[in-house]
Amino acid sequence: LSDCCEFRRSAMGVKGLQGFVARVCPDACQTVDLREMAEKHRIDHPDSPPVIVVDAMSCVRCWYTPESWVCGGQWREYLAILEDFINAFMAAGIKLVFYFDGVVEEKKRDEWIKRRMKNTEEIARLFQFIKTHRKQPGREMFVLPSALPTFTRYALKSLGQKTVCTLQEADYEVAAYGLQHNCIGILGQDSDYLIYNTCPYFSIENLHLDRLVTVMYSREVLCRVLGISLTHLPLFACLLGNDVVPESMLEGFWHKCLTTSPRRNNSYNRRTNILLSVANYISKIPCSYSSLKHLEEILPLGSDKTLLCRGVNSYLLPGQQSPWIPPNVTNCQMLSLQQQSALCQDKEIFQVTFFKKLSDHFIAMTIFLFLKCQIGQIMESSSCIGQQLGTEMYFPCYSAPSNLTLSTSRDDQLLSCQPGPVPHHPHSKELLPNTSSKHTFHQFKSISSHLVTTHPCEKSLSSSFVVPFKYLKAALSLGVTSRLAKGALSPTVHVPGKDVKLCRSLYRPLRTPLLTGLPLRIEPLATTLCVGWCNHPTSSSKRSISKEQHIQSENYSIFNILSHGEIECSNSLEDDYDTEIPGQALIYRPARQHIYSILLESGKGGTCPLVKEWFVYFGNPLKQPDLIQPVQPSVTGGTPNLKTLWLAKGPDVEKQRYSTFLACFHLQDEMEELQALEAPVAGFCCLLAYLMMQVSSLSLEDLNAFLALILCLKGKSAAQLTGLQLAQVDSRCVHLGAVLIRGLTTLLMANSACGFPFRMDDLMPWAVFDGKLFQEKYQQSHRGCSMEELLEGNVS
Repeated sequence: LSDCCEFRRSAMGVKGLQGFVARVCPDACQTVDLREMAEKHRIDHPDSPPVIVVDAMSCVRCWYTPESWVCGGQWREYLAILEDFINAFMAAGIKLVFYFDGVVEEKKRDEWIKRRMKNTEEIARLFQFIKTHRKQPGREMFVLPSALPTFTRYALKSLGQKTVCTLQEADYEVAAYGLQHNCIGILGQDSDYLIYNTCPYFSIENLHLDRLVTVMYSREVLCRVLGISLTHLPLFACLLGNDVVPESMLEGFWHKCLTTSPRRNNSYNRRTNILLSVANYISKIPCSYSSLKHLEEILPLGSDKTLLCRGVNSYLLPGQQSPWIPPNVTNCQMLSLQQQSALCQDKEIFQVTFFKKLSDHFIAMTIFLFLKCQIGQIMESSSCIGQQLGTEMYFPCYSAPSNLTLSTSRDDQLLSCQPGPVPHHPHSKELLPNTSSKHTFHQFKSISSHLVTTHPCEKSLSSSFVVPFKYLKAALSLGVTSRLAKGALSPTVHVPGKDVKLCRSLYRPLRTPLLTGLPLRIEPLATTLCVGWCNHPTSSSKRSISKEQHIQSENYSIFNILSHGEIECSNSLEDDYDTEIPGQALIYRPARQHIYSILLESGKGGTCPLVKEWFVYFGNPLKQPDLIQPVQPSVTGGTPNLKTLWLAKGPDVEKQRYSTFLACFHLQDEMEELQALEAPVAGFCCLLAYLMMQVSSLSLEDLNAFLALILCLKGKSAAQLTGLQLAQVDSRCVHLGAVLIRGLTTLLMANSACGFPFRMDDLMPWAVFDGKLFQEKYQQSHRGCSMEELLEGNVS
């Protein structure tokens, strides 16, 4: 999941602000000695050690300095570099706390996808270079080794550092931690830290580790140059475009500012002039909520006029207030649904697409549509639905017609949406095809009342339904959507992909003032929708365990699957033109399906939710997630439940954990042989055996190269591996190295799900892999070298 590092780098903070500070207000870039700052902190606060909180995701690129990066990663060398980094701060008495992004927030999904597409193009050019020149290109084409941020997290933890994997985007949690724990500063490279009113912000890119000297960016000097106060900074960021307020909505406003600002300078580029002009504009308006409301009225914010208010509020840390926000509005009230889902750490976790407390009006409208499928006609007037049914109906246990079954679980009151046969409704005989609209409405109301009194479901309501296109079209044409309650949550209607454009065009002209702030989202219909994850029957204790392990960087992806039913994986160094090797996302999918089954306990019967995968592979446009069905692994005696795998003790349980882990990779019959090996070698061989089964194009030479790698790596120091020189680089070997590294993350996921039959340290790349050594063994094997030469003459 942490492979969003590249994405974070491309979309960090306010566009152009970091460069603006360096060019236009160099006085805001102050060289500081971190040792001196630490000493001053000790004098001022003798009871607390000096702490720097590190935004690790913005530092990874600076940390990876080994000369070789294309072969899959020089992991032992990288581990030594991280150790040197830590030791430099420890020598100065400075404690480090490292934060990693634990999620890709829904509001950034589009940007994440754009970055993935761009990375795909960059990687294609990289492979073309390697095939042409048979060597690694220069640093200008640098791409992070696959899964580097993920393994960096575990590397720092193995080195004794406090590492935190966040439940929302890291920059907010980093800024909050720095403020609440009186840190001497934040180390990173994200201009949002200039906006948050928190501790000082230090540059990782300008850090001289040997002297512990770097640049501190001064918010006060920046404000002085811009002619604004610290209070203005959150609004300033929003009016320049950020994660909440899209730049596309601000072009007209920028043009107005540029044409009226006296600070415009022809020697500056357009972006610099925009920054100066926007600052000039907001310096002249009162710092009040009414000023912000006026801005919301003049900006083309579309259907959501709260964007600006939410954007400003997103920069307020716990305990902070702003004159732009009414004092009676709490932080949680202003957050988007996705942010709320990330923040409700001690409450019920809920999946993004399935919201609670949906507008009764929309529920009434949806039930109306489904019942009309049986009636066979559309009412002449839809206004009565919102007026008479909207306040008295909750979603009942009711089977929808056509292609969808909607049902609620009596135990957990969750909504399940899946294709299936539709049972005949016991009251459908009362609804005659030729009855008048008035008569039909009263009978519909009678049925609704019966359903409500017999199957109320007030605790969990969903805003995501599948509506047969012809009924949606009729409803939209009649203006049924105009009866939606103002201020309710934004509902989603899924329709067949071919009908999306038409449905959107039908809905667009129906928007009325009543619908302000409540757009109806019309999305493509997948074959099956996921169950509402907020109430999936995974006990709160298991969610709590997985959440705690997630935060402490002890498990891999488990919390995201259990709480959101969603997982993502960024680009890998894979050659899309090598059609003989499938994408790693597809190679490891069968294993992941078994892992999902273990986590979601699909063997218990009933509807098992699907898992949404955002994985990059050739041919996947990432328009929507792949919906993946969990598949039970073949475990003798059945798959143990999570309570057994995670909490039980004893030798029999240890055996169950190991056998369940192996079953994820179809190796349950090889348990005795694998257990006889050292743990890192056993994990590596498990992965290698799985690869040989899944990828038919792998040869004996490939197998020998992998085995020689794991056997010869033992005992080699980081210095020895650094000194290894390659005459050339093979592009297919680069591809295989990336596939293997992604396989290690799959081992981590299976290990986490099965209750840790292995120590996580035994499955790390520095224990089993080195990019240059693999290249050497691969080339030797494919040249036909003898086994003795391949194994460096080591008889054992």
